[in-house]
Amino acid sequence: YRKLAIKWHPDKYEGDDKKKAEKMFIDIASAKEVLTDQEKRARFDAGDDPLDAEEQAQQRNPYHGFNPFGGGNDQGFTFRFHFN
Repeated sequence: YRKLAIKWHPDKYEGDDKKKAEKMFIDIASAKEVLTDQEKRARFDAGDDPLDAEEQAQQRNPYHGFNPFGGGNDQGFTFRFHFN
């Protein structure tokens, strides 16, 4: 990790393509983050992407897709007040 981090660090990269160096450095740091965290590594080994923000948001929200006010989903019922 350290050798690659030094090689691709954007401030120390001696090539012309600084954007490529930034992307490589971020990828290396992300890989280290997954490999050093037991929970993230287990999720990665199970086929999940532990760094995917959308996937994490869906896992944190147990009511993903549920909208109690309808939100355009026609559920076939309406509520009416009945006055006598």
